[in-house]
This record gives sequence, structure tokens and C-alpha cells, in this order.
Amino acid sequence: MKKLSVLFALILLMVSCQKKNTIEVITENLPDKTKVEIYIRSLDFNEPEMVVSGAIEGGKAVLDNPFTEGEWAYLSIKESEDVNHIVLFIGEPGAITIRFDKNNPDKSTVEGTANNKKVQQFMEDTRPISEKMNAFVEKNMSRMQELSESTPTESDQQELKKLREEYKGFANEFDTTIKKYEAANRDNAFGLIMFVELMNMQEKALTEYKADFDKYPEALRTSKFGKRIEARINDLVENEGKEVVTFEIGDKLPEFKGLTPEDNELTLSSFLEGKKLVLVDVWASWCGPCRQENPNVVKTYEDYHKLGFDIIGYSLDKDKAAWVKAIAADKLTWAQVSNLQFWKDPIVADYGIQGIPANYLIDGNGVIVAMDLRGNELGEKIKELLVK
Repeated sequence: MKKLSVLFALILLMVSCQKKNTIEVITENLPDKTKVEIYIRSLDFNEPEMVVSGAIEGGKAVLDNPFTEGEWAYLSIKESEDVNHIVLFIGEPGAITIRFDKNNPDKSTVEGTANNKKVQQFMEDTRPISEKMNAFVEKNMSRMQELSESTPTESDQQELKKLREEYKGFANEFDTTIKKYEAANRDNAFGLIMFVELMNMQEKALTEYKADFDKYPEALRTSKFGKRIEARINDLVENEGKEVVTFEIGDKLPEFKGLTPEDNELTLSSFLEGKKLVLVDVWASWCGPCRQENPNVVKTYEDYHKLGFDIIGYSLDKDKAAWVKAIAADKLTWAQVSNLQFWKDPIVADYGIQGIPANYLIDGNGVIVAMDLRGNELGEKIKELLVK
């Protein structure tokens, strides 16, 4: 009987341990089989590392928790080929519960561990700021772009200045909240995460950020996450002062080359032969904003291709199968090239690309006439140039 009791106790202990080291994703308004993946968030342009995956069954997915210490992580919920939801959290040992409602994605919650309680409180504190900022952008961004691109009167200049100051006020409010949380959590992983966000703001010299990092406890600095931060700081210091390529309207876009899905080399100069107006569209299959913009690019191509508008897509993909699949799924019928080198692709440095999607509207000689056009702006600009 005693041996049975010991065995029973061991079984209970094993079950208890299993329950205490999981990531449970509880969802609403998502169908079964929806794919969920946990990634370690990259601190630079390297590809994020997926550490565990699963699928929704009966409104939830229970995943093994792979984290042995604190890491900046995120949950990816792939609703469809075009829609991918992201929930940030801290990957750490314990039972973590993430709640997500497709109809209210901005109100996701993270529960269960000490640091994630802080993440949740931070999200609740910053949500009103984000809501005000989003409402401001929706109401005023087109007007701000209009004022920036035209030759403004004195009255227009005052209006633009006022709008920019109002937007900056929201940004400052957000930054202040980050600083408050970082100062209150310098003995834990959440504090390090807030430190990374502060470092990304670049309000101080890198040497000052390095000195701030060195003040964190040694156990944090030598953790996996701490070492990643240290490597990022060292990389930034090493590259500090290097000139970043920038373009202006009227500049000639540099040459590039890549392979088509059929493995044929194609250069920008050869593609431009006989063309009137071309969009160089830098994207990737893994880039959510790129995929969301693709339907607009497709429509614009269909509307103006017969008038002389053409596109060449340049992908920062790494996986050829994923790239080719995205081309077919998004119905991208124009020329496509890639070197399958992710952020190490030569175009990133040659064009000074800091994020994607990025696009460059050029004439037949490769001269830039517009850059980074989104939504209706793309079609309106092409209509302005081609429809006389």
C-alpha cells in the first residue's frame, strides 16, 4: 500500500508539473485548426525563432512551455494567408494563459506569471494612449500628408505644426509610461524589455544606453535575453556613424539583381527597357503589412497596366516555397525577384531599407517620382502621371 501511495504521489507530481509549465491560448471567434505559433522576438533584422506551435481545438490550444528563463516573445495566430495576429508576452517558466478574441484583438490579455502580470498592466495603461493615437491618425494623417507634400501657406504651416505637436504629445505620453515601467523593474526581465524599447527610441547616445545596461544585475545581463541585448548594443556601437542610404525625389534608383521563381536572373535595368512607369515593390511572404497591402497593389496594376504602368516585386524572403506560394495566393502576376537572403539581401543596405513594405515609383530611366505610397495614394499618383 505504501508503494502504491508513493507511486500515486509521483503521478500527481508529474501532472502538477505539466500543468504548471504550459502556455494556454484561449480564443473566441476563431475556427478549429487555426494555427498558433510562439516565437522569440528578434532584437534586430534577424529572422525570429519559432519555439513551439499548435492548433486551436475547441477554442483553445495548450502548448508545452519551452522557456527556462525570461525572453521577449510573441504569439502568432494565423487566421488566414493574409491575416496574422500578434500578442506580445514574456516567455518564462510557469503556466501562462493568453486570451484572444478575433473580434477584439486589441484587448488580448496575458496572465499567469509574475512578469506577464506586469505586461498586462502595461498594456492596460497604454491602451487608452494607443486608442487616442489611432483615432488621431485615422482622422488627420491624410491631411498631414497633404500639407507636407504641397507648397503650404503660412496658415497651412501653422495647421501642420499644431497637428504634429498633438501627435508628438501622444508619443511622449507613451514614452513616459515605458520609462516609468523600466525604472520600476530594473531587477527583472520585464525591466530589460522596457530598456530595449527605450533604446529603440534613440533619445540618448549608445554609450549611455550601454552604461544603463551595465547597471542591471549580473544575473540578468548574463541571461540568454541579456546576452542578446548586449550583442545588439555592441552591433549598434560598431555600426554607429556609418552613413545610411537615403533617397529623394529625382534621384536615380541603384541597380539590383535577383532570381525569378524560375531561377532566371533579372536586373532592374533590363526590366526597365521600354517601360514608362514602374513600381519597385519590396516585400516578403512573412510580412503581414505587405500581404495586407497586396490587394491594393493588385487592383492598381489591373487599373493602369494597359496605360503603361508595371511592377517588379523584390522579396526579402528566405524560404522559396513560402515566397512562391504567397505570389500565387495574392495573385501577383507581375515580375518577381529574390535572392532569398532575408535581411542580409544586398538591397537592404543599397537602398537603406529600415522596414517593409517599401516601394519606389520610377520612370523608364529609373528616376524616382514617388516613394512609399500606400492605399489610394498609389493609384492617385499613377493616375496623375499616366492619365492626361
